[in-house]
Amino acid sequence: MGQSGITDTPLARLGDVEVSKFETPTGARLRLRRVGRTPAEAYLDPLELEGLTRVRHTPIAVLPVAGKAERDEDQLRSAAAARMEPLQNEFALVGVGVARGKTEAGLLIRDMNAGQAVLLTPAELEALLAARHMDFAPLVDTSDLIAIPEPDIDET
Repeated sequence: MGQSGITDTPLARLGDVEVSKFETPTGARLRLRRVGRTPAEAYLDPLELEGLTRVRHTPIAVLPVAGKAERDEDQLRSAAAARMEPLQNEFALVGVGVARGKTEAGLLIRDMNAGQAVLLTPAELEALLAARHMDFAPLVDTSDLIAIPEPDIDET
């Protein structure tokens, strides 16, 4: 808070990382902030978060696949009713929430359009603090999508 038009709504603390919804006049971001030892923070926009839901199929260097698919699936199913906080911009709509398992909690990110989801552990959130926006490029690249050409109004 403090600055006009900016809100920072805490969502959870997972390990040493505080997670919050950070809203400015230009849009919402997910704010990750390490507390305690060496402070660090990162702001992820809804498109980057949507891309993270594909990280198990398209790994990125900063967040390699850790082979936790079975655990993730069980925890994702049990977290289906979890309270999700929406983050949206003109390109993406995601929901974020905390999924609590038997032994640990994680950050659940769900692509609200495609239904894909990912569960990130506190260690993976720590890894995201070191990420740069260009690290997300493989996840947000839409060049492999087939474009449907729009009719040219001058040719009708």
